[in-house]
Amino acid sequence: MPILRPWPIDTKGCGAPKRLWRWITRVRQWEVMENWEYSLPNGGPRIVIPKGFLFDGASIPRPLWGMLSPIGLLLIPGLIHDFGYRYDYLWAREADGTLYKYGKGRGQHFWDVIFKDVGKAVNGMAVIDTLGWATLTVAGWWAWRSNRKKNSPELLP
Repeated sequence: MPILRPWPIDTKGCGAPKRLWRWITRVRQWEVMENWEYSLPNGGPRIVIPKGFLFDGASIPRPLWGMLSPIGLLLIPGLIHDFGYRYDYLWAREADGTLYKYGKGRGQHFWDVIFKDVGKAVNGMAVIDTLGWATLTVAGWWAWRSNRKKNSPELLP
């Protein structure tokens, strides 16, 4: 499991209406505290999520958190998927230790399938993972497009 640090949701020092609004509309960010490696399922490469990467877990609407937490079953697939959405590649490690950009330029659908495959491998909940994948297929375009506009600086492992 990755070592993560939660970032506070900025509610302190605000008036009550603003605190409530931020609690409803903002999602906690998590920071990867050291490089984390994971072997992708189905014969995929060993990937590396770099230290310092910030992500918010699976984007589950707040009313559904009681049944499906964004940092519960979908934490690992969400972490990998968020990095893929942000950069349109994952760092991967060759057997000799050399790093390369896996999946570079493959696009939204590629990362949505990775989410589903990793979820099935990690938690074995095919219905939940397929539902998450279907939701990404229908509504993930917004997050995909938003990440294309961010032009985030590259994170190196």
